[in-house]
Amino acid sequence: MEKRGLHVSKVTALDHLKRLIQEKAIKWGADLVGFADISRFTRYHIDHRPPNKAKTTIVLALWIEDPILDLWLHPPSWKVQGKPDRAFEDEVLRGVSLRLSLLLEREGYWANPAEYEPGLYLKEAGVLAGLGVIGKNNLLITKAYGPRIRLRALNTDALLEPDLIHQGLNYCHNCRKCIDACPANALDGGAYNKEACRSYCEDHLKKVSEYSVLWCMACSTVCPIGKSSHSQLGDE
Repeated sequence: MEKRGLHVSKVTALDHLKRLIQEKAIKWGADLVGFADISRFTRYHIDHRPPNKAKTTIVLALWIEDPILDLWLHPPSWKVQGKPDRAFEDEVLRGVSLRLSLLLEREGYWANPAEYEPGLYLKEAGVLAGLGVIGKNNLLITKAYGPRIRLRALNTDALLEPDLIHQGLNYCHNCRKCIDACPANALDGGAYNKEACRSYCEDHLKKVSEYSVLWCMACSTVCPIGKSSHSQLGDE
């Protein structure tokens, strides 16, 4: 009886920890938080799975309320390097993930922000954490914000209750807005052409200042999902 009581107590503590993580993540700057059991990542190559010691992957999403939040910051040598250095909204999510990692460590658990290279496939991780589904634009589409989000993840050995995956959910149906809007024709034929997309984006960077640029957001800007309750600068 005592052993069962200890098990119930631990489950209750983990439920409380999950709620605390959700609360703090939103307070510190994230807009969505999802939880995935690492067993959901077995379909991917080992380089793109959580580390063996992890039990839960926490996925954070930040709503790009204004396109300027997708600003890429770079050092003066960016033209030599060939691409911008980092995105502004990722710096926000990086801070949230680091603070959550410290919170989990204070609670007695291992935690660490997920690496980008090779790292997790963040859009797929968002699906596995119940945040949304992949649309025709090859982006994670969420109910609240559509595809106008950026993602980051952290892994922990805390066994937290995973969120439900949205099986069978389809936001796109017969919509072709993203396909027709893509200036690189990277979505034609029902498949995503990564090289065409990347090449166009790098060749058509919108310069905002001497050290900042914006990438093409045509496919996410035109997506109607999530626009009913959130005004977008791109619609004005």
